[in-house]
Amino acid sequence: MTRRVPTTCPYCGVGCGIVLNVDDSGRIAWVDDDPANLSSVGMLCVKGRFGATFVNHPDRLTTPLVRRDGVLQPATWDEALDLVARRLPEYRGRFGSFASAKATNEDAFVQQKFVRLVMGTNNIDHCTRLCHSPSVEAMLQQLGSGATSNSYADFEAAGCVVVIGCDPGSNHPVIASRLRRAIDDRGVRLVVVNPRRIDLCDRAQVFLQPEPGADVALFNGMARAILDAGVEDRDFIASRTEGYAAWEAAVLELTVEQHAALAAVDAGLLREAALLIARPPAPVGHPPAGRPGTCLLWGMGITQHTQGTANAHALINLALLTGHLGHPGAGISPLRGQNNVQGCGDSGCIPDSLPGYQRLDEGNLASFEGAWGASPPAQPGLKATDMIERILAGDIRAMYIVGENPLLSEPNLHHATMAIQALDFLVVQDIFLHETAALADVVLPACSFAEKDGTFTNSERRVQRVRPAIAAVGESRPDWEIICDLARRMAPGAGVARGQFEYASAAGVFDELARLTPFLRGLSHERLDREGGLQWPCPTPGHPGSPVLYAESFPRGRGLFVPVRQGSFADETPDADYALILNTGRVLYHWHGGTLTRRVRGLLARVDTVPVAIHPDDAAPAAISGGDDVTVYSRRGRLRGAAVVTDAVRPGSVFVPFVKLNESAANFLTNNAYDPQSRIPEYKVCAVRIEKGHAARRRDAAATGALRPQGEAAIDHEPVPGHE
Repeated sequence: MTRRVPTTCPYCGVGCGIVLNVDDSGRIAWVDDDPANLSSVGMLCVKGRFGATFVNHPDRLTTPLVRRDGVLQPATWDEALDLVARRLPEYRGRFGSFASAKATNEDAFVQQKFVRLVMGTNNIDHCTRLCHSPSVEAMLQQLGSGATSNSYADFEAAGCVVVIGCDPGSNHPVIASRLRRAIDDRGVRLVVVNPRRIDLCDRAQVFLQPEPGADVALFNGMARAILDAGVEDRDFIASRTEGYAAWEAAVLELTVEQHAALAAVDAGLLREAALLIARPPAPVGHPPAGRPGTCLLWGMGITQHTQGTANAHALINLALLTGHLGHPGAGISPLRGQNNVQGCGDSGCIPDSLPGYQRLDEGNLASFEGAWGASPPAQPGLKATDMIERILAGDIRAMYIVGENPLLSEPNLHHATMAIQALDFLVVQDIFLHETAALADVVLPACSFAEKDGTFTNSERRVQRVRPAIAAVGESRPDWEIICDLARRMAPGAGVARGQFEYASAAGVFDELARLTPFLRGLSHERLDREGGLQWPCPTPGHPGSPVLYAESFPRGRGLFVPVRQGSFADETPDADYALILNTGRVLYHWHGGTLTRRVRGLLARVDTVPVAIHPDDAAPAAISGGDDVTVYSRRGRLRGAAVVTDAVRPGSVFVPFVKLNESAANFLTNNAYDPQSRIPEYKVCAVRIEKGHAARRRDAAATGALRPQGEAAIDHEPVPGHE
C-alpha cells in the first residue's frame, strides 16, 4: 500500500508538480505527475519522473561531523553546534555565507536573518550570482523589479517566442514541450538565438548562431532593423518609457549590416527575426481585438559573460522598443536554473537587499528593526564571487555554506580550492559530503526536499508547497531548524533575543517572511494548500495573484532604455596555443554539477562521461572521431571526456556541459573573470585546445585527505604548469 504525497520537483526552476508514492518501508517507490499543477500541466521530464531516488542513496549524511586530528568524525548535534557557536563569533566582520537555491523559502529566510542579526553582516548570497544576476541587475534598473514579467501560459498565447542563450530541451524540458505544443497547435513563430544548434531549431522560423559574446551587437542590430522598418511601438515608448533618445543614438551608430558583421550572423536573417519580434502574426485562436505579443526567453548564454549585464540591458531594450510588456502573450522571462533560485532571492539571500528586494535604506532598516528587535547592518555585503576572492585577500576568514558546493560551481576550480583551503573555519550544511564539505571543519546533515515542509518559488513567480513524504534520514534536520538551533546558542552574545529564532513550524517562518515582504503578504501555507500555487505579487489574502506584471506601470514608474555598445567579446580570446572557444551548458540527463543526478542509477547510465562537442572542421586536423577519448586544456586546468563530432557547434568552438563525471568538470577550465556590475563569472567563453587521448591522472593530495563517501570524487586535476 503506497501513500501519495503531492509536492514540488527539486530540480529546475520550472516548478513542476510531482506526486511521491511512498511504500510501506518509507521509501519513494515512484513519482507521478500532478495534472492540477498550473506550471507543469501534467508533464514531467526524465529528471522529475525518475530522479528522486537520490534521497535514499547510501551516501546521505546521517550525523554531524567534526574535524578532529585532521579527519572528519561523527559527533552529536550538541557537540557540533556548540563548536560552531563558540568559533563563529571570533569572525564577526570577517564572515560570509552562501545560501541554497535548492532549499525552501523558509530555510533561506532564517539563514539571512541569522547572518544579518547574529553575525552582523550582509555578506550573504546564493547561486543567482552565478546564473541570472545580470538579468536581475538590468531588470531592477530598467523596470524596477527583477523577476519574470509573465507566465508560462503566455508562451502558448504569444505570436512569437524567442529562445535566447538557452536549451530548454535539456535545461527546462517541460517548457520545451509547451513551446512545441504552441508551435504545432497554434502556429506560434519561434526564433532561436544560440551559438549551438539545439533541438528546438527544427521548429524555428529563424535560427541565429552568433559568435559567443556578441549579444549586444546582435540585439542592437535587431533594434536597428526595427527602427529602419518603422515598426517600433511609438505609443508605448512615448507613454511608458524614458531614456529613448540616448539609446536610439547609440543603436544608430552602426547599420544593420555592421551590427550583424560584429555578431557574425547573416544580416537578412537578423532582419527577419527582428520583424517577427516586433510584429508577430496572430496565433490560431487569437482574439480579433488586441495585438499579438512576443515572449523573450533567455538563459545563461546571455548572462555568464564579462558583459552579462550589458547583454541583459540590450535584450530588455528590445522589449521596451516593441511594447511587448504588460499584456497576455508577451513579456520577458529569464529561465531560472535551480528549483528555488527565485525564492532564495525573494527571501533576502542577497547582499544588497532585505527580503522582498527592499533596499538597505533608513526606512526599511527601521521597519525590520521593529520586527526583529535589532537592526540589520546598513552596509551592503559582498557578492558570492567577491567573497571567494576576498578570502585570498584575508578579509573573509570563516564561512557557513548551506546547500552549495563552490568547489564544483565556482570558475577556475584550482583558484577556488586555494581560497576555501585558506579559511580558518568552514561550516557546510548539506545532504551529501561533496567536494566543499570534505574540506569543512564541521559538517551538518540536512533534510532533502522529500523530508521538508515549506515552499519553493519558480521562474514564473509561482509560490508552491513542498510537503514531507518520508522520515528524515538518520539524524538529518531541516535547514531552518538547524540554523535556528545554532542562532539560539549565539543570540545572547550578539544582543539578539533568543525568541527571534523560535518558530513552531515552517508555516510560522513563512508567516513572518510574508509579513515583512509586501508582495507576499496575501500568502500562507494554509492558503497555498487550499488554492494551489499562486504568483506574486499577492499583497492581500483575497488577491488572486498576478500572472502578468506591468499592465499599467512599472515599479520604477517608466521603463528605462539603457544605451549599451558591443565591447570585447570576452576577457580571454583564442590564440596560437589555445585556438578554440569553450562554450558551456547542460545535458538532459544531469542537473548542474551532477551532485544529485550522479546518485540516480538510471540517469548516470545515460551519460556517464563528459561529452565534448566539437565541429568536424576542428576534429579532422586532430584526427578526432566521435567517441574518442579527448582532453581539453585551458590556461587553468584540463578536462577528460568523450568526443561528440557535430556541426551543431560553430567551427572554432567546443561545447562541454557543467556536470562532473569521472572526476572531470568544466569549471577546471573556466576563467575567474567577472562582469563588473553583477560580478558573475565568464563561464561561457574562454580559450581552450583539444587533444586526442586522456592525459595521465595526477592526484591532488591536498583535496583528498578528508572523509569522502563512495561515489564522490575529490578534486584531482592539476593546473596547467605555469598558469596557476
